[in-house]
Amino acid sequence: MNYDYILPARADRVQPFHTALGAFPIACFSLTLLTDLAYVGSLNLLWLHFSEWLLLAGLVFGVLAAIVRLVDLIFWQRRPPWLAVVGGVVVMLLATLNSFIHTADGWTAVMPYGLTVSVITVLAMIATGWFASTEVRHV
Repeated sequence: MNYDYILPARADRVQPFHTALGAFPIACFSLTLLTDLAYVGSLNLLWLHFSEWLLLAGLVFGVLAAIVRLVDLIFWQRRPPWLAVVGGVVVMLLATLNSFIHTADGWTAVMPYGLTVSVITVLAMIATGWFASTEVRHV
């Protein structure tokens, strides 16, 4: 069987790293919402501490994914969709704000602002994913 497919001149070297690193913040920030809900339902401080650690891990991997994307931009001049970039920055700022909110003690760390910012962060991630998928080119 013969396929008439011409490979691009330069291989996509960075995209797999960005995709792998970008999955961690999505998982961590989504799980933060679930652990916040678990804390509200049980009042067990363990869930609050889970939320704090998930936010930290998501922020660390989000910064690493942004660095990889920046390397891709500088060296290979690949321009990501600008709405996805703006959405990613908004998600990281919301998660940073949420991390500061979660440093309070007990109930005030989650209710009402921590849970609200967690919900807004997840909604911003969904919108960012939609913005990124609208400009994806399939071969």
